[in-house]
Amino acid sequence: MQPQSILPVPLSVMPTFRVLPDDDSALQEPSPEATDVPEALVQDLWAQQQFDTDGLATTDGEAIDVLDPGTLNTDAGPDFQNAHIRLDGMDWRGHVEVHNASGGWFRHDHHTDPRYDSVVLHVALHADMWTGGLLRSDESPLPELVLYPHLETPLRELLHAFHTRADDDTLPCASRWAEVPSDRRQSWIHRLAQERLARKRDRLPSPEDTALDITLHERLFAGLGYAKNDAPMTTLAERTPPDVLRTLTKPRTREALLLGTAGLLPEPGDLLEADRTTADYAMALRDCYRRLQVRLDLSPMSSTAWTFFRLRPNNFPPLRIAQAAAWYADGALLSDNPLPTLRTALKQETPVSALRQALGATPPDYWRTHYHLTKQAAKHDPSLGTSRRDTLLVNAVLPVLLRDADRRDDEAQATAALDVLRALPPSKDHIVRRFTDLGTEPDSAFEAQGLHELYRNYCSAGGCLDCEIGTYLLAS
Repeated sequence: MQPQSILPVPLSVMPTFRVLPDDDSALQEPSPEATDVPEALVQDLWAQQQFDTDGLATTDGEAIDVLDPGTLNTDAGPDFQNAHIRLDGMDWRGHVEVHNASGGWFRHDHHTDPRYDSVVLHVALHADMWTGGLLRSDESPLPELVLYPHLETPLRELLHAFHTRADDDTLPCASRWAEVPSDRRQSWIHRLAQERLARKRDRLPSPEDTALDITLHERLFAGLGYAKNDAPMTTLAERTPPDVLRTLTKPRTREALLLGTAGLLPEPGDLLEADRTTADYAMALRDCYRRLQVRLDLSPMSSTAWTFFRLRPNNFPPLRIAQAAAWYADGALLSDNPLPTLRTALKQETPVSALRQALGATPPDYWRTHYHLTKQAAKHDPSLGTSRRDTLLVNAVLPVLLRDADRRDDEAQATAALDVLRALPPSKDHIVRRFTDLGTEPDSAFEAQGLHELYRNYCSAGGCLDCEIGTYLLAS
Protein backbone atom coordinates (compact mmCIF):
# COMPACT_ATOMS: atom_id res chain seq x y z
CA MET A 1 0.00 0.00 0.00
CA GLN A 2 1.38 3.39 -1.00
CA PRO A 3 0.36 6.10 1.51
CA GLN A 4 0.71 8.90 -1.03
CA SER A 5 -2.02 7.42 -3.23
CA ILE A 6 -4.79 7.41 -0.60
CA LEU A 7 -6.03 9.91 1.92
CA PRO A 8 -4.80 9.54 5.51
CA VAL A 9 -7.57 8.64 7.92
CA PRO A 10 -7.90 9.62 11.58
CA LEU A 11 -6.09 7.48 14.10
CA SER A 12 -9.41 6.76 15.77
CA VAL A 13 -10.41 4.51 12.86
CA MET A 14 -7.01 3.00 12.24
CA PRO A 15 -6.48 -0.57 13.43
CA THR A 16 -3.60 -0.90 15.88
CA PHE A 17 -1.47 -3.98 15.30
CA ARG A 18 0.44 -4.80 18.47
CA VAL A 19 3.52 -6.98 18.53
CA LEU A 20 3.30 -8.84 21.83
CA PRO A 21 6.12 -10.49 23.75
CA ASP A 22 6.27 -14.27 23.85
CA ASP A 23 5.39 -14.61 27.55
CA ASP A 24 1.84 -15.67 28.44
CA SER A 25 1.28 -12.86 30.95
CA ALA A 26 1.44 -10.27 28.21
CA LEU A 27 -1.32 -12.07 26.34
CA GLN A 28 -3.62 -11.85 29.34
CA GLU A 29 -3.28 -8.08 29.65
CA PRO A 30 -2.99 -6.32 26.28
CA SER A 31 -1.29 -2.97 26.15
CA PRO A 32 -3.26 0.26 25.94
CA GLU A 33 -4.21 1.40 22.47
CA ALA A 34 -2.17 4.13 20.80
CA THR A 35 -4.91 6.67 21.44
CA ASP A 36 -4.73 5.97 25.20
CA VAL A 37 -1.06 6.92 25.49
CA PRO A 38 0.00 10.58 25.83
CA GLU A 39 2.53 11.48 23.18
CA ALA A 40 4.59 13.12 25.92
CA LEU A 41 5.13 9.65 27.41
CA VAL A 42 6.48 8.37 24.09
CA GLN A 43 8.77 11.39 23.95
CA ASP A 44 10.02 10.56 27.46
CA LEU A 45 10.71 6.97 26.44
CA TRP A 46 12.77 8.16 23.50
CA ALA A 47 14.57 10.97 25.36
CA GLN A 48 15.61 8.68 28.21
CA GLN A 49 16.04 5.61 26.01
CA GLN A 50 13.77 3.62 28.34
CA PHE A 51 13.70 0.45 26.27
CA ASP A 52 16.00 -2.36 25.23
CA THR A 53 18.46 -0.72 22.84
CA ASP A 54 20.09 -4.00 21.79
CA GLY A 55 19.09 -5.27 18.38
CA LEU A 56 17.06 -2.23 17.35
CA ALA A 57 16.04 -2.25 13.70
CA THR A 58 13.86 -0.22 11.38
CA THR A 59 10.69 -1.68 9.94
CA ASP A 60 12.80 -2.48 6.87
CA GLY A 61 15.34 -4.43 8.94
CA GLU A 62 18.15 -1.86 9.04
CA ALA A 63 20.17 -1.98 12.26
CA ILE A 64 19.74 1.12 14.47
CA ASP A 65 22.29 2.54 16.91
CA VAL A 66 21.15 5.63 18.81
CA LEU A 67 24.30 7.66 19.45
CA ASP A 68 22.37 10.74 20.58
CA PRO A 69 18.54 10.86 20.81
CA GLY A 70 18.62 14.63 20.28
CA THR A 71 17.18 17.53 22.25
CA LEU A 72 13.45 17.86 22.87
CA ASN A 73 12.00 20.73 20.81
CA THR A 74 9.29 22.73 22.59
CA ASP A 75 8.55 24.92 19.56
CA ALA A 76 7.21 24.26 16.08
CA GLY A 77 8.94 21.55 14.08
CA PRO A 78 10.19 17.99 14.68
CA ASP A 79 10.08 16.67 18.25
CA PHE A 80 13.82 16.09 18.73
CA GLN A 81 16.62 18.10 17.17
CA ASN A 82 20.31 17.36 16.63
CA ALA A 83 19.91 13.59 16.91
CA HIS A 84 22.71 11.26 15.82
CA ILE A 85 21.49 7.93 14.47
CA ARG A 86 23.49 5.12 12.84
CA LEU A 87 21.48 3.11 10.30
CA ASP A 88 23.17 -0.02 8.97
CA GLY A 89 26.56 1.48 9.80
CA MET A 90 25.92 4.89 8.19
CA ASP A 91 25.74 7.94 10.45
CA TRP A 92 22.85 10.39 10.13
CA ARG A 93 22.45 13.69 11.95
CA GLY A 94 19.11 15.42 11.92
CA HIS A 95 15.72 15.37 13.61
CA VAL A 96 13.54 12.64 15.09
CA GLU A 97 9.73 12.76 15.05
CA VAL A 98 7.69 10.81 17.61
CA HIS A 99 4.06 9.66 17.47
CA ASN A 100 1.86 7.17 19.29
CA ALA A 101 1.39 5.29 16.02
CA SER A 102 2.78 5.61 12.50
CA GLY A 103 -0.35 7.28 11.15
CA GLY A 104 0.37 10.40 13.19
CA TRP A 105 2.90 11.32 10.50
CA PHE A 106 0.07 11.70 7.97
CA ARG A 107 -2.53 13.03 10.41
CA HIS A 108 -0.25 15.97 11.20
CA ASP A 109 0.54 16.54 7.50
CA HIS A 110 4.27 16.04 7.97
CA HIS A 111 4.36 14.24 4.61
CA THR A 112 3.61 17.58 2.89
CA ASP A 113 5.81 19.82 5.08
CA PRO A 114 9.42 20.32 3.83
CA ARG A 115 10.50 21.27 7.36
CA TYR A 116 10.22 17.57 8.17
CA ASP A 117 12.44 16.45 5.30
CA SER A 118 15.37 16.65 7.75
CA VAL A 119 13.80 13.96 9.97
CA VAL A 120 16.17 10.97 9.91
CA LEU A 121 14.02 8.59 11.96
CA HIS A 122 10.34 8.27 12.84
CA VAL A 123 9.62 6.66 16.22
CA ALA A 124 6.17 5.16 16.84
CA LEU A 125 5.03 3.41 19.99
CA HIS A 126 2.62 1.13 18.12
CA ALA A 127 2.51 -0.22 14.58
CA ASP A 128 -0.56 0.43 12.44
CA MET A 129 -1.63 0.25 8.81
CA TRP A 130 0.85 3.01 7.87
CA THR A 131 3.90 1.39 9.49
CA GLY A 132 6.79 1.00 7.06
CA GLY A 133 5.20 3.28 4.46
CA LEU A 134 6.09 6.79 5.62
CA LEU A 135 7.33 9.33 3.10
CA ARG A 136 8.81 12.81 3.34
CA SER A 137 7.51 15.68 1.23
CA ASP A 138 10.19 14.94 -1.38
CA GLU A 139 8.76 11.38 -1.54
CA SER A 140 11.89 9.82 -0.04
CA PRO A 141 11.17 6.90 2.34
CA LEU A 142 11.47 7.63 6.05
CA PRO A 143 13.14 5.00 8.29
CA GLU A 144 10.91 4.01 11.20
CA LEU A 145 11.30 2.34 14.60
CA VAL A 146 8.38 0.78 16.51
CA LEU A 147 9.12 0.96 20.24
CA TYR A 148 6.53 -1.33 21.78
CA PRO A 149 8.33 -4.66 21.12
CA HIS A 150 11.42 -3.26 22.85
CA LEU A 151 9.82 -2.04 26.09
CA GLU A 152 11.29 -3.71 29.17
CA THR A 153 8.62 -2.37 31.54
CA PRO A 154 4.89 -3.10 30.98
CA LEU A 155 3.27 -0.17 29.28
CA ARG A 156 0.56 0.07 31.95
CA GLU A 157 3.27 0.60 34.58
CA LEU A 158 4.90 3.27 32.44
CA LEU A 159 1.54 4.99 32.04
CA HIS A 160 0.89 4.88 35.78
CA ALA A 161 4.33 6.33 36.53
CA PHE A 162 3.80 9.05 33.91
CA HIS A 163 0.40 10.12 35.27
CA THR A 164 1.51 10.07 38.92
CA ARG A 165 4.91 11.72 38.53
CA ALA A 166 5.64 14.93 40.37
CA ASP A 167 4.87 18.15 38.56
CA ASP A 168 8.21 19.73 39.33
CA ASP A 169 11.25 19.04 37.20
CA THR A 170 13.92 19.06 39.88
CA LEU A 171 17.06 16.95 39.70
CA PRO A 172 16.81 13.58 41.50
CA CYS A 173 19.39 14.52 44.14
CA ALA A 174 18.56 18.22 44.38
CA SER A 175 17.50 18.05 48.04
CA ARG A 176 20.82 16.45 49.05
CA TRP A 177 23.14 18.14 46.57
CA ALA A 178 24.92 20.13 49.28
CA GLU A 179 25.84 16.91 51.12
CA VAL A 180 28.31 15.96 48.40
CA PRO A 181 31.81 17.40 49.00
CA SER A 182 32.51 20.15 46.50
CA ASP A 183 35.81 18.62 45.39
CA ARG A 184 34.04 15.33 44.63
CA ARG A 185 31.40 17.14 42.57
CA GLN A 186 34.01 19.15 40.71
CA SER A 187 36.17 16.10 39.96
CA TRP A 188 33.16 14.26 38.52
CA ILE A 189 32.03 17.26 36.46
CA HIS A 190 35.53 17.66 35.00
CA ARG A 191 35.68 13.98 34.10
CA LEU A 192 32.31 14.21 32.36
CA ALA A 193 33.47 17.28 30.44
CA GLN A 194 36.46 15.31 29.16
CA GLU A 195 34.17 12.47 28.09
CA ARG A 196 31.79 14.83 26.32
CA LEU A 197 34.58 16.51 24.40
CA ALA A 198 36.14 13.17 23.47
CA ARG A 199 32.80 12.02 22.09
CA LYS A 200 32.37 15.23 20.09
CA ARG A 201 35.89 14.76 18.71
CA ASP A 202 35.42 11.10 17.83
CA ARG A 203 32.11 11.70 16.05
CA LEU A 204 33.82 13.85 13.45
CA PRO A 205 34.56 12.09 10.14
CA SER A 206 37.90 11.24 8.61
CA PRO A 207 40.53 13.55 10.12
CA GLU A 208 42.32 14.43 6.89
CA ASP A 209 42.79 18.15 6.36
CA THR A 210 40.33 18.30 3.46
CA ALA A 211 37.64 16.42 5.37
CA LEU A 212 38.10 18.59 8.47
CA ASP A 213 37.83 21.70 6.28
CA ILE A 214 34.43 20.52 5.06
CA THR A 215 33.40 19.39 8.54
CA LEU A 216 34.23 22.79 10.04
CA HIS A 217 32.28 24.51 7.24
CA GLU A 218 29.22 22.39 8.05
CA ARG A 219 29.52 22.68 11.85
CA LEU A 220 29.94 26.46 11.68
CA PHE A 221 26.88 26.80 9.46
CA ALA A 222 24.87 24.58 11.83
CA GLY A 223 26.02 26.69 14.78
CA LEU A 224 24.78 29.85 13.08
CA GLY A 225 21.38 28.21 12.70
CA TYR A 226 21.00 28.00 16.45
CA ALA A 227 18.69 25.24 17.73
CA LYS A 228 15.75 26.01 15.43
CA ASN A 229 17.59 26.21 12.12
CA ASP A 230 20.61 23.98 12.58
CA ALA A 231 19.23 21.27 10.26
CA PRO A 232 18.47 23.53 7.27
CA MET A 233 21.78 25.33 7.80
CA THR A 234 23.53 21.95 7.65
CA THR A 235 21.66 21.12 4.45
CA LEU A 236 22.67 24.48 3.01
CA ALA A 237 26.31 23.85 3.92
CA GLU A 238 26.22 20.45 2.23
CA ARG A 239 24.77 21.95 -0.97
CA THR A 240 27.32 24.80 -1.05
CA PRO A 241 30.69 23.22 -0.17
CA PRO A 242 33.85 25.28 0.40
CA ASP A 243 35.38 24.55 -3.00
CA VAL A 244 32.33 26.12 -4.69
CA LEU A 245 32.18 29.21 -2.46
CA ARG A 246 35.90 29.84 -2.88
CA THR A 247 35.51 30.18 -6.64
CA LEU A 248 33.23 33.21 -6.17
CA THR A 249 35.19 36.42 -5.79
CA LYS A 250 32.42 38.96 -5.05
CA PRO A 251 30.56 39.21 -1.71
CA ARG A 252 27.19 39.65 -3.42
CA THR A 253 27.76 36.55 -5.55
CA ARG A 254 28.46 34.47 -2.45
CA GLU A 255 25.34 35.85 -0.78
CA ALA A 256 23.30 35.10 -3.90
CA LEU A 257 24.55 31.53 -3.94
CA LEU A 258 23.75 30.90 -0.28
CA LEU A 259 20.47 32.80 0.01
CA GLY A 260 19.24 31.48 -3.32
CA THR A 261 20.11 27.88 -2.50
CA ALA A 262 18.41 28.38 0.87
CA GLY A 263 15.22 29.35 -0.95
CA LEU A 264 15.10 32.69 0.88
CA LEU A 265 15.24 35.13 -2.02
CA PRO A 266 11.87 36.93 -2.23
CA GLU A 267 9.68 36.85 -5.31
CA PRO A 268 9.05 40.17 -7.06
CA GLY A 269 5.52 40.17 -5.67
CA ASP A 270 6.92 40.07 -2.15
CA LEU A 271 8.69 43.40 -2.75
CA LEU A 272 5.75 45.54 -3.82
CA GLU A 273 5.78 47.50 -0.55
CA ALA A 274 9.54 47.39 -0.04
CA ASP A 275 11.67 50.53 -0.15
CA ARG A 276 13.94 51.07 -3.16
CA THR A 277 17.17 50.00 -1.43
CA THR A 278 15.66 46.75 -0.22
CA ALA A 279 14.00 45.90 -3.53
CA ASP A 280 17.13 46.68 -5.58
CA TYR A 281 19.35 44.54 -3.34
CA ALA A 282 16.96 41.59 -3.35
CA MET A 283 16.42 41.70 -7.11
CA ALA A 284 20.17 41.96 -7.75
CA LEU A 285 20.63 38.80 -5.68
CA ARG A 286 17.84 37.07 -7.63
CA ASP A 287 19.43 37.94 -10.98
CA CYS A 288 22.82 36.75 -9.79
CA TYR A 289 21.39 33.51 -8.44
CA ARG A 290 19.60 32.73 -11.70
CA ARG A 291 22.94 32.87 -13.53
CA LEU A 292 24.62 30.73 -10.87
CA GLN A 293 21.76 28.26 -10.94
CA VAL A 294 22.26 27.59 -14.64
CA ARG A 295 26.05 27.45 -14.41
CA LEU A 296 26.26 25.27 -11.28
CA ASP A 297 23.06 23.25 -11.70
CA LEU A 298 21.77 24.36 -8.30
CA SER A 299 18.64 23.04 -6.60
CA PRO A 300 17.14 25.51 -4.08
CA MET A 301 15.68 24.43 -0.78
CA SER A 302 12.10 25.19 0.19
CA SER A 303 11.61 28.42 2.12
CA THR A 304 9.36 26.49 4.53
CA ALA A 305 12.42 24.59 5.76
CA TRP A 306 13.35 27.67 7.80
CA THR A 307 11.93 28.74 11.14
CA PHE A 308 11.39 32.40 12.05
CA PHE A 309 8.85 31.72 14.80
CA ARG A 310 9.94 33.05 18.23
CA LEU A 311 13.35 34.09 16.93
CA ARG A 312 15.01 37.35 17.77
CA PRO A 313 15.74 39.35 14.60
CA ASN A 314 19.49 38.85 14.92
CA ASN A 315 18.87 35.10 14.61
CA PHE A 316 16.78 35.41 11.42
CA PRO A 317 18.15 32.99 8.81
CA PRO A 318 18.90 35.59 6.06
CA LEU A 319 21.20 37.58 8.36
CA ARG A 320 22.88 34.43 9.67
CA ILE A 321 23.46 33.27 6.10
CA ALA A 322 24.94 36.65 5.19
CA GLN A 323 27.34 36.22 8.12
CA ALA A 324 28.28 32.77 6.81
CA ALA A 325 28.99 34.28 3.40
CA ALA A 326 31.31 36.79 5.10
CA TRP A 327 33.51 33.91 6.29
CA TYR A 328 34.49 33.46 2.64
CA ALA A 329 35.58 37.06 2.07
CA ASP A 330 39.22 37.65 1.14
CA GLY A 331 41.41 36.86 4.15
CA ALA A 332 38.47 35.59 6.25
CA LEU A 333 38.56 32.26 8.06
CA LEU A 334 37.05 30.02 5.38
CA SER A 335 38.52 31.77 2.33
CA ASP A 336 41.20 29.07 2.38
CA ASN A 337 41.84 25.94 4.44
CA PRO A 338 41.12 27.26 7.98
CA LEU A 339 43.18 24.74 9.93
CA PRO A 340 46.55 26.57 9.66
CA THR A 341 44.85 29.80 10.78
CA LEU A 342 43.25 28.09 13.77
CA ARG A 343 46.47 26.30 14.76
CA THR A 344 48.31 29.65 14.68
CA ALA A 345 45.59 31.35 16.75
CA LEU A 346 45.80 28.58 19.32
CA LYS A 347 49.50 29.35 19.84
CA GLN A 348 49.02 33.08 20.44
CA GLU A 349 49.61 34.66 23.85
CA THR A 350 45.84 35.22 24.12
CA PRO A 351 44.36 32.33 22.11
CA VAL A 352 40.76 33.09 23.06
CA SER A 353 40.99 36.57 21.55
CA ALA A 354 42.81 35.23 18.50
CA LEU A 355 40.19 32.56 17.88
CA ARG A 356 37.34 35.00 18.37
CA GLN A 357 38.97 37.33 15.88
CA ALA A 358 39.40 34.47 13.39
CA LEU A 359 35.65 33.81 13.60
CA GLY A 360 34.76 37.40 12.85
CA ALA A 361 32.11 37.82 10.16
CA THR A 362 30.76 41.22 9.06
CA PRO A 363 28.32 41.24 6.12
CA PRO A 364 28.02 44.20 3.67
CA ASP A 365 26.50 47.50 4.79
CA TYR A 366 23.04 46.51 3.52
CA TRP A 367 22.70 44.27 6.60
CA ARG A 368 23.22 47.21 8.95
CA THR A 369 19.60 48.14 8.30
CA HIS A 370 18.14 44.72 7.43
CA TYR A 371 17.50 41.35 9.04
CA HIS A 372 16.01 39.90 5.86
CA LEU A 373 15.27 40.85 2.27
CA THR A 374 11.80 42.38 2.29
CA LYS A 375 11.95 45.49 4.48
CA GLN A 376 14.28 47.81 6.36
CA ALA A 377 14.90 47.68 10.11
CA ALA A 378 16.47 49.97 12.68
CA LYS A 379 20.20 50.38 12.34
CA HIS A 380 22.21 47.67 14.12
CA ASP A 381 25.58 45.91 14.08
CA PRO A 382 25.30 42.90 11.73
CA SER A 383 28.61 41.39 12.83
CA LEU A 384 28.73 38.03 14.54
CA GLY A 385 28.54 38.69 18.28
CA THR A 386 31.01 37.51 20.91
CA SER A 387 28.60 35.10 22.61
CA ARG A 388 27.78 33.41 19.29
CA ARG A 389 31.49 33.15 18.46
CA ASP A 390 32.10 31.51 21.82
CA THR A 391 29.34 28.99 21.15
CA LEU A 392 30.88 28.22 17.77
CA LEU A 393 34.25 27.74 19.42
CA VAL A 394 32.81 25.23 21.88
CA ASN A 395 30.67 23.26 19.44
CA ALA A 396 32.60 23.49 16.18
CA VAL A 397 36.12 24.89 16.27
CA LEU A 398 37.56 23.19 19.37
CA PRO A 399 36.23 19.69 18.53
CA VAL A 400 37.82 20.05 15.07
CA LEU A 401 41.11 21.18 16.61
CA LEU A 402 41.02 18.22 19.02
CA ARG A 403 40.38 15.87 16.10
CA ASP A 404 43.20 17.51 14.18
CA ALA A 405 45.53 17.15 17.17
CA ASP A 406 44.59 13.49 17.52
CA ARG A 407 45.37 12.88 13.84
CA ARG A 408 48.71 14.66 14.06
CA ASP A 409 49.54 13.18 17.48
CA ASP A 410 50.03 16.75 18.72
CA GLU A 411 49.49 16.62 22.47
CA ALA A 412 50.41 20.30 22.87
CA GLN A 413 47.62 21.33 20.51
CA ALA A 414 45.09 19.16 22.36
CA THR A 415 46.14 20.69 25.67
CA ALA A 416 45.92 24.21 24.24
CA ALA A 417 42.42 23.54 22.91
CA LEU A 418 41.26 22.35 26.34
CA ASP A 419 42.87 25.41 27.94
CA VAL A 420 40.79 27.63 25.64
CA LEU A 421 37.65 25.84 26.77
CA ARG A 422 38.65 26.46 30.40
CA ALA A 423 39.17 30.14 29.60
CA LEU A 424 35.83 30.66 27.83
CA PRO A 425 32.87 31.84 29.92
CA PRO A 426 30.14 29.27 30.65
CA SER A 427 26.86 29.23 28.78
CA LYS A 428 23.81 30.43 30.69
CA ASP A 429 21.23 28.00 29.33
CA HIS A 430 18.47 26.28 31.31
CA ILE A 431 20.63 23.25 32.14
CA VAL A 432 23.42 25.35 33.64
CA ARG A 433 20.84 27.38 35.56
CA ARG A 434 19.52 24.21 37.21
CA PHE A 435 22.90 23.51 38.78
CA THR A 436 23.56 27.17 39.54
CA ASP A 437 20.33 27.18 41.56
CA LEU A 438 21.82 24.32 43.61
CA GLY A 439 24.96 26.32 44.34
CA THR A 440 27.21 24.84 41.65
CA GLU A 441 27.98 27.62 39.22
CA PRO A 442 30.47 26.70 36.47
CA ASP A 443 33.40 29.03 36.08
CA SER A 444 34.13 28.09 32.45
CA ALA A 445 32.71 26.56 29.30
CA PHE A 446 34.63 23.40 30.20
CA GLU A 447 32.65 22.95 33.43
CA ALA A 448 29.41 23.87 31.64
CA GLN A 449 30.08 21.01 29.23
CA GLY A 450 30.48 18.69 32.21
CA LEU A 451 27.14 19.82 33.63
CA HIS A 452 25.45 19.23 30.28
CA GLU A 453 26.87 15.70 30.22
CA LEU A 454 25.74 15.08 33.80
CA TYR A 455 22.22 16.31 33.13
CA ARG A 456 21.68 14.58 29.80
CA ASN A 457 23.28 11.19 30.42
CA TYR A 458 22.70 10.75 34.15
CA CYS A 459 20.07 13.02 35.71
CA SER A 460 17.56 12.86 32.86
CA ALA A 461 18.29 9.22 32.08
CA GLY A 462 17.87 8.01 35.67
CA GLY A 463 21.53 6.96 35.78
CA CYS A 464 22.04 7.66 39.49
CA LEU A 465 23.69 4.27 40.10
CA ASP A 466 26.37 5.10 37.51
CA CYS A 467 26.89 8.66 38.74
CA GLU A 468 29.64 9.52 41.24
CA ILE A 469 27.32 11.98 42.97
CA GLY A 470 24.42 9.55 43.06
CA THR A 471 26.48 6.65 44.41
CA TYR A 472 27.98 8.89 47.11
CA LEU A 473 24.52 9.91 48.31
CA LEU A 474 23.19 6.36 48.15
CA ALA A 475 26.10 5.11 50.24
CA SER A 476 25.89 7.84 52.86
